[in-house]
Amino acid sequence: MPVQAITEAEEALGHLEHLTDVLRSRGWTVEVSAHADRWPTALVANPDMPAMNESVIAVQEGPDRAWSYHYGWGERIAPCTDAPAAAAALVRVLAVKRDG
Repeated sequence: MPVQAITEAEEALGHLEHLTDVLRSRGWTVEVSAHADRWPTALVANPDMPAMNESVIAVQEGPDRAWSYHYGWGERIAPCTDAPAAAAALVRVLAVKRDG
């Protein structure tokens, strides 16, 4: 039986796809990009104001090499084991404040 090795980039993509599913179920817009020469990223946008968006990546960190979601600039959002928490944080950050 052949063994298929999953690369770190493929594993990162899997985590981003899981986050994408959670966000889209809440009505948010997400575009995942996984070019061969770049690390996979997800662009998360507020559906009411697409200019309000953030780039998200999944990376391994710490001595245990656990996967976490991070903003594109590197700040940690949540562990990849808790996609709903990451989605909630992104929704808070990208929320449009309304007067009234």
